Amino acid sequence: MKIFIANSPAEAHIAHQQLVSQGIQSEVRGESLYGLRGEVPFDESTLPYVWLIDTRRAPEAKRTIENWQINLSNAGEGLMWLCQACEEENEAQFDICWNCMQPNISEVKS
Repeated sequence: MKIFIANSPAEAHIAHQQLVSQGIQSEVRGESLYGLRGEVPFDESTLPYVWLIDTRRAPEAKRTIENWQINLSNAGEGLMWLCQACEEENEAQFDICWNCMQPNISEVKS
């Protein structure tokens, strides 16, 4: 199941790693077509995407990607999040605690 369409291969791999960090199996597909952009149409069919292996985890995978995108958009605003495992403050652009390596499952705070 296609769970996320990226704007670049790098973005697809980052989204994939977000899922992997939550134990959600996925893979990046469509990278080879991205290199052909300009020779083939500039539309979603030539963008890399993340393929979800276990479709039963689709709701969780969508939430994980949504949270990552929210954290990414808040990163420039200097927001922090508090790790629920070790109570360390982390900058918003980090989705995994630098101190204990636990994923961000807390609310973003200012």
